[in-house]
Amino acid sequence: MKALMKTEAKEGLELTEAETPRPGPGEVLVKVKAASICGTDLHIYSWDEWARSRIAPPLIIGHEFCGQVEEVGPGVEGVAPGDYVSAETHIYCGRCYMCRTGRAHLCEEMKIIGVDRHGAFAEYIVVPAKVLWKNDPELPVNIAPLQEPFGNAVHAVKRAEVGGKRVAIFGDGPIGIFACAIARRLGAKAVWLVGLSPRRLEVGKSLGADETLDASAVDPVAELRRLSGGRGVDVVLEMSGSPKAWEEALRSVALGGRVVAFGLSHERIPWDLNTVVFNEIEIVGVVGRLIFETWYETRDLLAEIDISPAVTDELPLDDFEAGFGKLFRREAVKVVLYP
Repeated sequence: MKALMKTEAKEGLELTEAETPRPGPGEVLVKVKAASICGTDLHIYSWDEWARSRIAPPLIIGHEFCGQVEEVGPGVEGVAPGDYVSAETHIYCGRCYMCRTGRAHLCEEMKIIGVDRHGAFAEYIVVPAKVLWKNDPELPVNIAPLQEPFGNAVHAVKRAEVGGKRVAIFGDGPIGIFACAIARRLGAKAVWLVGLSPRRLEVGKSLGADETLDASAVDPVAELRRLSGGRGVDVVLEMSGSPKAWEEALRSVALGGRVVAFGLSHERIPWDLNTVVFNEIEIVGVVGRLIFETWYETRDLLAEIDISPAVTDELPLDDFEAGFGKLFRREAVKVVLYP
């Protein structure tokens, strides 16, 4: 089969031929209809410090996908050939303390599709049946892969408790943009998106941001203070992982406010601990999605929210370089590839 792989420990990816996998006990073979590029895939492509520490080539990458079940392995129940599915990225053990206490997204033995095992930028993928999610037959194939990152935003916004609050979102990547739509739907009083890409900020506004702030052109702290009547915002969702954005987030949030941390950084972020303590700022770390609670919430929200403006590019898998290039240049929001 055709597959996009990290074949060597260096920058770049290679479109190559790989053996079509076969499902083992408890596994399912899925024919991939569409797969979208994630920020994790950009890290793997560029072969940064995180990728070098985590990825073991050769590896088929990609984890946001949808497809059709082709074959089920021994012992699989509740899934049949022909089912239209996506998958939870995180493969949990089901045995550890976190799994057995309802927090499988924090599994102590977590394996991630496209990171720890072969992924979805291929014609076929094998995944454990337990992580499959049956899609609504009417869900478009260019939207179905986005349930995974959209679910990240759902989990983060719910932890932020945005109802009736003034909310600032730092980071104009896909999850920050999705968070605009979700915060609006969950009753935020105002939603302000801070970013650096005019194209992405425009999409954020179309999905629910009241105002967008280009941090390269204005002082976002001053603007957020002005927009909030001088008090500061009630909630900040930090989706960028930028040290500068973190410093601005702490200066933007109101006394007694909340900062939800989702973005990852490869740089050391200095904390102004005195500000956090004396202003009684609550810091909440968020990762992934609740398995499968967030998927049900995502399904319901996608029935009410049109996120198609976030799909800025759709390309055949053969043209992956063009898609990755647009994302590296911040000219796209979500790129969907078709094998």
